[in-house]
Amino acid sequence: MFLLKQCTTAGLCLILNSISQFQPPTQTSLPLRTGGCDSAAIGQCIDELLAAKRNGNKTERYVKSLGHYLRQFSAGRAEKPIAEFSFAEIEDWMSRYPCADTRRTWLSRLSPLFSFAVRRGYIEKNPCDRVERVTVDRQPPVILTPAQSRLLLATVPTMLRPYLALGMFAGIRPEEITRLDWSQINFETKTARVDGKTRRWRIVPLPDVAVRLLEKHPVKSGPVAPSHSTVTRWKHRARAALGLPRWPQDLLRHTAASYLVALHQDAAKVALWLGNSPRILMSHYHEPVSAEACAEFWNLDGITK
Repeated sequence: MFLLKQCTTAGLCLILNSISQFQPPTQTSLPLRTGGCDSAAIGQCIDELLAAKRNGNKTERYVKSLGHYLRQFSAGRAEKPIAEFSFAEIEDWMSRYPCADTRRTWLSRLSPLFSFAVRRGYIEKNPCDRVERVTVDRQPPVILTPAQSRLLLATVPTMLRPYLALGMFAGIRPEEITRLDWSQINFETKTARVDGKTRRWRIVPLPDVAVRLLEKHPVKSGPVAPSHSTVTRWKHRARAALGLPRWPQDLLRHTAASYLVALHQDAAKVALWLGNSPRILMSHYHEPVSAEACAEFWNLDGITK
């Protein structure tokens, strides 16, 4: 019994002595990690984000626009870890743009990148969440008078008449017109099937004056509108002819919206055709039109016959 206790005590001492000789690694010898933040460059994050958007079946137009903004932001610092970007740096970038609408657009483009980095575990928080939201002062929409509309119809090149007719009389968005094919225009029902910005198509009634312009067009196959560069060059010439310092945003669409509301006296119906809510229509697109101006606008027969 005594010998057993002696052996047990000796063995325990041996084990304790061995443990005491073991030196655990110091804190500084362990690799430091911050959730992968230090290994994810912003350029890498942008590539991954755009690939994820495409895999998520986002439109190529949206992906290209998002990439355009993000490549500008990361230019010259694509290898900088995304974890090193602070909200102050984002605010500084936005402050270089005097237009509030532009600053808001930048914030709406940058925020998805950092939210994506959070989901991937590259950063813990989205720094854009700390940036003050941008309020945009909405100005009353600019619309064409009947005389200005007549001038545009009289001077527009033949290849651009469908673009003008669909924008100024039917209120179809510029980007929607550029995607429109003649096969989507039904002369029998006087409608156009439009692929909207929300990837849902809608049926847009075509007023008689628009139908007459479209029927007179010599080519009724393929794209309805010419290239974006051709449209841009025409807008520059049209702006000068109208005596405008610039081409107002959505000038043709706002014109159509205002005269359609004046004609039908039904904001809900017009909003449905335009692919908007009545609230957006009346607060962003609509400008009051007199009964005389409305009658003149919808009877531009001298131009279309």
